[in-house]
Amino acid sequence: MLFLLAMAWHMAWASTVATPSDWDPAYYLSVARHIAAGDGAITDAVWNLGYLPDSLRHPADLHWMPLPSRVLVPFMALSGGSWAAGQLAAVLLAAGWAPLAWAWAQRLEASAEVRWCAGLLGVIAGGYVRTITTPDSIALYGLLGGSALLAASRQWAVTLPLVVMVALTRGDGFLLGFACAVAWKKREGLVIAAGGLLATLAWYGRCYLLAGDGWLALRERAANAVHLTDILSTTAPIAPSIGDRVAFLGGQLGTIVAVALVVSNGVLIWPAMVELFKRRGDRGLWPIAAYVLCFPVVLHLLAPAIAAEGSVYRSGAALFAPLAALAAVGAANLTRRYHPLFLPGLMVAASLVASVLSGRQYMRVLSQLGADCEALQGVPRGAPVLSYDPIGVEARCGHPGAVMARGSDLGPLVERYGFEWALVAPADYDNGTVRAEDWSLSGWTKVNDRVWRRHPTRLR
Repeated sequence: MLFLLAMAWHMAWASTVATPSDWDPAYYLSVARHIAAGDGAITDAVWNLGYLPDSLRHPADLHWMPLPSRVLVPFMALSGGSWAAGQLAAVLLAAGWAPLAWAWAQRLEASAEVRWCAGLLGVIAGGYVRTITTPDSIALYGLLGGSALLAASRQWAVTLPLVVMVALTRGDGFLLGFACAVAWKKREGLVIAAGGLLATLAWYGRCYLLAGDGWLALRERAANAVHLTDILSTTAPIAPSIGDRVAFLGGQLGTIVAVALVVSNGVLIWPAMVELFKRRGDRGLWPIAAYVLCFPVVLHLLAPAIAAEGSVYRSGAALFAPLAALAAVGAANLTRRYHPLFLPGLMVAASLVASVLSGRQYMRVLSQLGADCEALQGVPRGAPVLSYDPIGVEARCGHPGAVMARGSDLGPLVERYGFEWALVAPADYDNGTVRAEDWSLSGWTKVNDRVWRRHPTRLR
């Protein structure tokens, strides 16, 4: 019943999302379409100028992990690559959060009524509402990560494959394996931690075999970028020192807390923290605390700009199901004078209202991205486009491309890939990439408010 309720809830939100509005879901969708079409795991979008492949079409997943796109492949194959099919895959995964939250409450020995409250919180999905209905890594990571944390204290044999799948879902997923390991003593814990790490290293080995030094350059650029603009230039950024990374982390603490409050709708986190503290003697719950304490810190130290741009939000999805259960149980245990379901019920109602408000607010600016394809109507089908959002433009409109570059970086991109077309960002939109006024328009002709063309004879 909870699964069906969650499906109805998420399908309603999915109907309000017309296009992939962020780089991650656009990338996974595009890669899945290529695989389903028989092209293999490739991408036609160059977004990190630390690595410029020989052609726009090059091996995929040199930055992103493979599982979120692979689960979409059957849906793409059966639907001809439709956006709605990608959303259906995300909805099915997101609906799994509700029974998982119920199972977590059962693990906490909650009454049937409190388990229902936990399940309903899993249905609502807190601050993940709407984003979870896109083919992002959020729904999958939340389901696999929450399941791995649940299995950690009960079933060692189940925990290991879950940890491996988590590691193949997000680049920082191996951290959850280390967190799950603290539930076990000695050999079992070491095997679980090693499982996630080895899965990540094995995939990195695959990437190096495909792209060689280019992959190393891409990873180095991502690791050394303090600002997102650092990866949008062919000029290597100055590698931050340990002190710089720690200072950056300190500056982001407020953002990390804000993300936690958004995800929990501001109401779940407090009773959950109280209940987790009360149960500090339960070793099976230690992985939750371990993951909370380690993953935001490690993310910001290893990949500052990437972490600051949404990785904490996505990686935190693994905590939502246990958070919902702990919050429901904690609220019930805090009740003294009133009915045991008074506070949990009030919390469910507050979470519902907060999710609706955040869902309506989300994509207020990103909704403008639907106009990309309309602006590109005069561009030949499949023509490469230099744009502010090459991954999104490929997924939404079918045009391969590369991200706009500043100044001297623009020329090499045009010559290397033969760009004749460029798409600038919509008004009042900024995702850290280069805007129209930031790059030279010499030799380019304005076609409309957002599209520019460079005559082929001027490429030589």
